[in-house]
Amino acid sequence: MKIMHTADWHLGKIVNGASMLDEQRYILRQIIEIAKDEEVDGIIIAGDIYDRSVPPTEAVNMLNDTLYELNVLRQIPLFIIAGNHDSADRLSFGSAWYEQHKLFLAGKLTPTIMPIDWNGAQIWLIPYHDALSARSVLQDDSIKTFDDAMRVITGKIALVQDKTKLQICVGHAFVAGGLPTDSERQLAIGNADRVAVDHFEIFDYVALGHLHNPHALKNEKIIYSGSPLKYSFSEAKDKKSVRIIEFKDDATISVSEKFLKPAHDLQIIEGYLEELLIRTDIVKTDYLQINLLDEGALIDPIGKLRAVYPNILHLERKRPKLVGGNHERFEDVVKKDEVQLFAQFFNYTMAKELNENQMDILKNVVDKVKRGEK
Repeated sequence: MKIMHTADWHLGKIVNGASMLDEQRYILRQIIEIAKDEEVDGIIIAGDIYDRSVPPTEAVNMLNDTLYELNVLRQIPLFIIAGNHDSADRLSFGSAWYEQHKLFLAGKLTPTIMPIDWNGAQIWLIPYHDALSARSVLQDDSIKTFDDAMRVITGKIALVQDKTKLQICVGHAFVAGGLPTDSERQLAIGNADRVAVDHFEIFDYVALGHLHNPHALKNEKIIYSGSPLKYSFSEAKDKKSVRIIEFKDDATISVSEKFLKPAHDLQIIEGYLEELLIRTDIVKTDYLQINLLDEGALIDPIGKLRAVYPNILHLERKRPKLVGGNHERFEDVVKKDEVQLFAQFFNYTMAKELNENQMDILKNVVDKVKRGEK
């Protein structure tokens, strides 16, 4: 049996003011073609289908067209859960009759968690939930944290599992030890959103969503697929993919990545303004964060750069890190003259010493001020 695992599509996403709809449409075509080429038996989509609870109409239509092609035209069973960005009610509309066509969708946590018996496996769909909603739905006052909720849910599952069948879990959570990026919405303050790895030991494979880094967790059977596109510059070096999981007759599981190529990549570029305007090694239509190394004033740098790179999403001047130093006593500081104090301040903020020419200019300015000259 072969299953594709993907998650965190975030349809309707806007990155630094730029709509990702066209990029998402392009990448979904690749996912459809990979499903066809790999001849997968089923597809898991582990939450955050949309980027917000009330998605734009174009995002809804895009999802409708994609699921129609995968499930109706290609007749691939789909196993989908809601993530923290989705509206559980909106996403699960119609799910009762979708199942007649093997489209299984869990939008909301329910008091009784039943498996989907399919192809010799039990698939458990655990949609996103917070501690408050889980405590109410499961009627268990011991639930006070995300970890408590997952402990209770997996404990209930363990009681009714058929151990003769392959056990597959689909979830949307922050598993302790996972590596986040800047594009995930924080589930709680601090580490209160973490859930322990131990809760998933009862499963043969755990298909997770939420963290966008495809290698967010180093675990052989608890795996994040990552988002199919880069949604923040913290992901610039990531290689996005979908997972293909093969469950073999000898009970072994193999997991491979099928890499995705975006229509326009998202990159961080660094250099001097004049150099960047003539460089030939940068794809000019990519989405860019440009870090300028120039010192001093620049006239309309964003205008000049946008004439060459139309999809600049962020421009900043790279500043040196402040140089640390020993704390000085006040008595020693007040003994220094104006030139010494400014030179010390320059070194602290610019991470380098004033050169000889700059020092001469500084001394000349200080002398003029002391003499009352303009």
